[in-house]
Amino acid sequence: MWKNRFNYDDASLTKGVFLAFVILFFHVGMLLLVALLVVFFGFIIQYFAWIMLALGVGIVGTIVYILYSLKKQSSSIAEVLTMPEFRGKNIELRLFGGLASLKVTDSQESASLLEYDGRPASRYLESPDTSRVRELSELARLLESDLITPEEYQQAKNEIFNR
Repeated sequence: MWKNRFNYDDASLTKGVFLAFVILFFHVGMLLLVALLVVFFGFIIQYFAWIMLALGVGIVGTIVYILYSLKKQSSSIAEVLTMPEFRGKNIELRLFGGLASLKVTDSQESASLLEYDGRPASRYLESPDTSRVRELSELARLLESDLITPEEYQQAKNEIFNR
């Protein structure tokens, strides 16, 4: 009677048992993972002060080692810079901005790079032409948005061109 009512084949029964085993194995694995995380973070919280102290000592030790190495190597760097190949040249050394790059240029070449329209370029954050175009486009945007009147637009435009 039971055989006719529930007609299961062996393949579906095996699949079901295997699926239940995988689900059970997954849950046990998740419980082990949570237990390991609790132990790990418990260890970190318990020894947090010692961990921070070790990191601080490591950072200070690294800085002292770098400063000692730089002081030790400074004489050799000075000797290299006094070589005849470097006389009359500008030397630019960038550590972090250029990721340890060295640039050697002639004095006249670097002086020409520092000029804009015959004046030193260091006085400008951007060229006057670029700032004028930027100001005019901003004025046009304000006029299109009806934030200023056409008369105010003409007055501001005349001030920009008369500078």
